[in-house]
Amino acid sequence: MVRSKTATFVLMLFAAPAMALLVSACGGGGDELPLIRAYFRATNTGDRRSLANIALFAWNAQEQGAVTSPSIDSVGEVNSRPLRVQDLVQALADAEAEEDTFTEEKIVYQNEEFDAINRVLEAEREEEEVSASDRDVQEAWTDWRDRTMEHSRNVSNARQELAVEQETAALSIFDARNPIDINEYDGEIRTKDVQITATVATGGTESERSLTVTLLQTVLEGAGPDAGQLIGRWVVANIS
Repeated sequence: MVRSKTATFVLMLFAAPAMALLVSACGGGGDELPLIRAYFRATNTGDRRSLANIALFAWNAQEQGAVTSPSIDSVGEVNSRPLRVQDLVQALADAEAEEDTFTEEKIVYQNEEFDAINRVLEAEREEEEVSASDRDVQEAWTDWRDRTMEHSRNVSNARQELAVEQETAALSIFDARNPIDINEYDGEIRTKDVQITATVATGGTESERSLTVTLLQTVLEGAGPDAGQLIGRWVVANIS
């Protein structure tokens, strides 16, 4: 069983009703412009609450410029990849189980060589040479310590990778009326690039710029009506 709180991730965000309705309409109708306008309106005013409901990416209007009057030049094809949450939940569980097994073995060795390990540690603290009779223990204990760090890194990396995938997928399918444990489902992540032209104001000057807005949508299998697909709304994943 997975110990991590991250691995029991349940969608418990709180969306602003008006913004949720706006984004739902955008995602369902394939109309990208209202979402993009709402996004830049929120970045320009520092409306973090609204941004938290529609975006995974933060455009810094103070540093990068206030964006107004966006217009769409083209919409790219939709690309998709498998949702990896369940695979990453299992990967984290495996890493934690391996760490637990290793820790049990380490404790057995530590108990067996307790006195020698203490002598080794004391010598290392005092920067003294370890006695010849304890050198095998020093070598073994160094290896145990190295492998302890390796297992810790493996668990940390697995937990972080899972958290990123959960965060990436969660926002698109969030519904305050129907919280979903995203860990229970397979599905896919869809993305598309929207090329826009907009006015960007920085340092008191305005200029027209071309930007690429990457939108993201999560689709879950077996989570919708009659265990069909649950198709999430489009959200802003990146600006370049």
